[in-house]
Amino acid sequence: MATSGGHSDELDAIFKQKRLLRTQVRKTLKAMDPSLRSHQGGRKLYVPRVEDKNSHMRMLNISRMDDLIANSMDILEPDPIDAEGNEREDVMQANEPVDLFLLPGLAFDKSGKRLGRGGGYYDNFLKNYQDLAKARNWEQPLFVALSYSEQILDEGVIPMTSSDVPVDALVSPAGVIPISAAALDRCS
Repeated sequence: MATSGGHSDELDAIFKQKRLLRTQVRKTLKAMDPSLRSHQGGRKLYVPRVEDKNSHMRMLNISRMDDLIANSMDILEPDPIDAEGNEREDVMQANEPVDLFLLPGLAFDKSGKRLGRGGGYYDNFLKNYQDLAKARNWEQPLFVALSYSEQILDEGVIPMTSSDVPVDALVSPAGVIPISAAALDRCS
């Protein structure tokens, strides 16, 4: 029983650290100079073209980082009906693999740690999709985080639990930062 209680105390401490870090990052983002936000948001971001003929990647042309980061929830969780009135495909029911997921977050580091909003929704979804891809013998998708430079923290600052899913690459106004071997292979 002591081990179970110790594990629970350790998780409670990690969750407390995450709550404090979320508060700090939110304050930093709120305090960002609007001209700096505009400067960082004014760059164009392009997703590299995949040369694989079997890839069914949908391209997303993003003209402003500011709009993308601020509205990433809209991009990642669209209405179930598209502009033409067609029902959107549920990726968990799809017959073809997804190549890349764009992930929001409050903070990241260059080792792939991601601090989300605290609900665990994305981590649960990504783990389920990884399991699906493995069961269907699909290549695992890349998990790419979108961030302002101020959201990229020093390594070791973001605590992680076993249920947290790391990102493969960061995209910031400074450019693409590949982290995982898969990102290095696919982004070069």
